[in-house]
Amino acid sequence: MKKTTMLRSLLKEPGVLPLPVAYDCISARIAETVGFKAISIPASTAGEAQLGLSAVGLATASDVENWGKRIANSVNIPVILSADDGFGSALAAYRTTEEVIRMGAAGIIISDRKPGILAKTPHNLLDVLSLEEYLGKMGAVVEARNREDKDFIIIASLDAGVQVGDEDVIIRSKACVKLGVDVIFPHHRPLGLKKGVSDKEILMKLFKKMGAPEVLIWGVGPNNFTIKDYDEVGAKIYVPFALPIVAVKETLFEVYQDLFDKGFYIRDVKRNGAYSNNIRGMGFWLELENKYIPQ
Repeated sequence: MKKTTMLRSLLKEPGVLPLPVAYDCISARIAETVGFKAISIPASTAGEAQLGLSAVGLATASDVENWGKRIANSVNIPVILSADDGFGSALAAYRTTEEVIRMGAAGIIISDRKPGILAKTPHNLLDVLSLEEYLGKMGAVVEARNREDKDFIIIASLDAGVQVGDEDVIIRSKACVKLGVDVIFPHHRPLGLKKGVSDKEILMKLFKKMGAPEVLIWGVGPNNFTIKDYDEVGAKIYVPFALPIVAVKETLFEVYQDLFDKGFYIRDVKRNGAYSNNIRGMGFWLELENKYIPQ
């Protein structure tokens, strides 16, 4: 079964589909090994993991596509690639979608926020696409999908809410669905918490206000939301905010600092060699070696 078909089938199953973030092939394989059915790979981590640069839109389309292709081909589960705003005009977004489909990804996320450095105020985004420009871009993305693989999933990440307001997010959401977009992520909007009102109640009111038909699949919420919380508000996809690359960086700092200061590093190994070999698919290669290479 194609991975695009696999992902579309997963979205039809009851409950929330968690999409942990992977930043390279080994992190993707670990996510698959522990049991996740799909993963996401944001373009923002490509700059950090592959180029050593800040996640502020410095990675090019080819950087992200080459990086994503290796990850997608390293696992047997569907991969969704976040491609910022499509890396240019509507025509560029069309070509980006073509390349992402051909590289083996099962879905793409296109944002209405232009890549760049975030302002100091939380969620105060520097620049967002106009409604007209974003819909033109998403129309091109949908056409590329329909020509290449109709099972490919398109996700519209609406990050403009904090600037343009909820009403504009509603307009963008419904217009994207009309174009043929599969998933809506209404991100980066102030919850406007009131005394005695829970986050979940506010989110549920937002969903009802938008009058979301069945085709809309929601995923939005505070950082402390769990899979259960998302399930209760009717979301279909949950992308954890915590990035594994953050944990890896902290660990590597400890490793290299100990090596520099002490000349050695004592590892506390929680997983044995067999576990690591399983993640790397060593059994398959050993079987081929025994079969085709004379002992």
